[in-house]
Amino acid sequence: MSFPELHISKPGVVFPGALIDNRETIRRVRAQFRGTDKQFAKIEAAIERVFGLCKTQQRYLETDLSGSVGEYAVAAAKECLKANDVSLDEIDLVVFGGIARLYFEPATAMEVAAKLGLQKTHAFDVTAACVGHLEALQAAAGYLQLHPEYRTALVCTSELSREFLSYDIQSVRDLGMKSAGLTVGNAAACVLLRSTPFPGGGIRLLAIDTITMPDHWHLCQVPIKGALFSSSVELMRLGKLIPPWIHERLAVLGMKAADIDHFVFHQPSEIMVRKLLEDTGVDPEKGVYTHSLYGNTASASVGVTYQQLLKERMVRPGDKLILGSAASGLSIVMATGEWTGQPRGGNHV
Repeated sequence: MSFPELHISKPGVVFPGALIDNRETIRRVRAQFRGTDKQFAKIEAAIERVFGLCKTQQRYLETDLSGSVGEYAVAAAKECLKANDVSLDEIDLVVFGGIARLYFEPATAMEVAAKLGLQKTHAFDVTAACVGHLEALQAAAGYLQLHPEYRTALVCTSELSREFLSYDIQSVRDLGMKSAGLTVGNAAACVLLRSTPFPGGGIRLLAIDTITMPDHWHLCQVPIKGALFSSSVELMRLGKLIPPWIHERLAVLGMKAADIDHFVFHQPSEIMVRKLLEDTGVDPEKGVYTHSLYGNTASASVGVTYQQLLKERMVRPGDKLILGSAASGLSIVMATGEWTGQPRGGNHV
């Protein structure tokens, strides 16, 4: 069966909160440390080593705890609609794919749709950890095929750190499960999906592929009442499973990894993304890197990195792109496409 005609718009992105640097993060850990300055020196050195390996420098964290996940998703959606010259009355479907949420029901997508001013639409959430935004995109693609009367889907995500991060680190050993949380940052992102091209430029989808290996579900969790913990070392080892799968899925399209011009991947750390591309056999400079600028923005990182691609590079018609993410579970999603419409990049965004 041939892949349907589907196009992804340029993204809309916002960053909730204030920009903080590594020193502020270490200060927050020190504020909760119950030992002496001498004892803390070892923990500080270990944290700095983690930041150095990940190339973590800064990220956005909220200062106003009254803001909602939905409100920031709305802000990203408005940026996306404006960037693509799409009116609100063209939206028939709203899918939210974030991790963070302030309530179990209703769907956050309902809040987004209401605050955008949509009187009648189809709105629901997809929950799939850091691949949530891409899984939401895949779900929207399926609904557009099931409902030909739908014109445009608005696919958004929003991440707020809030109580999900823990600065309670009392030993170097604690970092084994909590260091990933120290690199997390806030962001909200949105793209549009429809069956016709976006004249200002966008991605024509060639395939969306996904695979889940659930045996590893326990390695990274955010409990309902608790903070993020992640077995970072074990998760990094699982990265070896991704390159063969990328080659396999591209081969179905008659393509090779070398044919891809731009890799827009989730950003748990820069070193992980660079190693993934090296292991895939491509030049790491084909990757786009945003971890040092915004930290690990979880499900929003693909949208954030997609926007960064359009800021720093010229993307030309026919250029091949992969939007990809891996998440606790283990789940992997890869959207492969080619750029259509106007060349974009640098001052042309």
